[in-house]
Amino acid sequence: MSVISRLKRLTGEKSIDGGATRTGDGSRAEEIRALRERIDAVLSRRPEGRKVEAPPSARGRGVPLGDLIPGEETTNEAGAFFCAYRVAGGSSRHGERCIRDLTPLDMGRLAILANDPVLRGLDYRQALFLDTETTGLAGGTGTVAFLIGLGWFEGGGFVTRQLFARDYAEEKAALLGLQGLLRGRQFLVSFNGKAFDANLLAARFIMNRLPDPLIDLPHLDLLHPARRLLSHRLGDRRLGALEAAVLGFEREGDIPGSEIPQRYFDWLRLRDGRLMADVFEHNRLDILSLAALAARLAELLDPDGENARCQPGDRLAAARLFLARACPYDAVRRLVPLIGGSCPETAREAGRELSLVYKRSDQWPAAVAIWEEMVRRDGEDLFALVELAKWCEHRRRDIAQALALTMRACACAGRLSPDDRADLSRRRERLERKLASRTAVK
Repeated sequence: MSVISRLKRLTGEKSIDGGATRTGDGSRAEEIRALRERIDAVLSRRPEGRKVEAPPSARGRGVPLGDLIPGEETTNEAGAFFCAYRVAGGSSRHGERCIRDLTPLDMGRLAILANDPVLRGLDYRQALFLDTETTGLAGGTGTVAFLIGLGWFEGGGFVTRQLFARDYAEEKAALLGLQGLLRGRQFLVSFNGKAFDANLLAARFIMNRLPDPLIDLPHLDLLHPARRLLSHRLGDRRLGALEAAVLGFEREGDIPGSEIPQRYFDWLRLRDGRLMADVFEHNRLDILSLAALAARLAELLDPDGENARCQPGDRLAAARLFLARACPYDAVRRLVPLIGGSCPETAREAGRELSLVYKRSDQWPAAVAIWEEMVRRDGEDLFALVELAKWCEHRRRDIAQALALTMRACACAGRLSPDDRADLSRRRERLERKLASRTAVK
């Protein structure tokens, strides 16, 4: 089979000349010409605008990593890796706050954020803030954490250490370095670390036949409490969005996380420190943001919302978090001031939550007082009307009043879902039957 025929088969082209074989002295030159034409035709099918550009660092000589990033080569029994180190002093700012203003962290509130009472007895200075940069964002056993970022409070400042595997052969040494830095640490703080970073590192320890030092450490994953406390006012709960909206920190010229794996692959090929400088800075800022976010979320749990610069919705979200953590007393402390607040929607939601706390604890007079006040404020408050109807039916045994309240609720049930309207209708019919049977007996 000729080269042209093979090319046609690969590209799916049909024979122009019906498959005739060329002969004669000029057949070779004609074959080369035809081959060139077909190669040009194949190349012309490539999508436009997808030009592959060499990385900026491919031009000229590379810059050593140590010239751009404070750090040094570190060795252990598994080999060597690069360790970067920085200290942010107490007067250093991260967004709206100085580092010294982030501490001391209230461990009782961190225990509520983590839903782990073990944290109450720990020391915030023994926390290890963790964030990794990896060769892929999807995880899996083939994904390597080439940069392990760590941070902790020390003295009046905040220390960061970044363990960098300069090639795949240095991964085990970097993991051993992580083991060493974990000694004496009492708990982890991460952002989505339970789902990603900790699991990825566990897999890498297994692949390198090393024990996993993270497995037994209490772990505060800030992603989950951030969602609970801030979903009412933030649609985007990624760390970058939280930095801007909650910490007052704006990144300039930051490398997108999606580009970081390719930067590392380029580094493996070119060994130019300029490729990794942005990655190290991105990771360092992530770690600082973890510390600032932990402090800010703990502040949102402060019962004195004014001191914590909380919005009414933040305090309501904090109360709901305490309810979810089975801490009703702490929830009540935060709900009571909100009932008389200036925000009608927050006041209504706070009244609803507080009344249900009182109802579950058999504090009926307090619960009824809230429902009656809600109806006075809004005569079409379906929640309050239904709860009062339940109370009249089951506690006061006043079927007529229960039916009257239910009828009021039915009159404004257009806002309800079909299922809720059906439930309300069944309640009304049951009360009508009860009232009719009582009337018949009399």
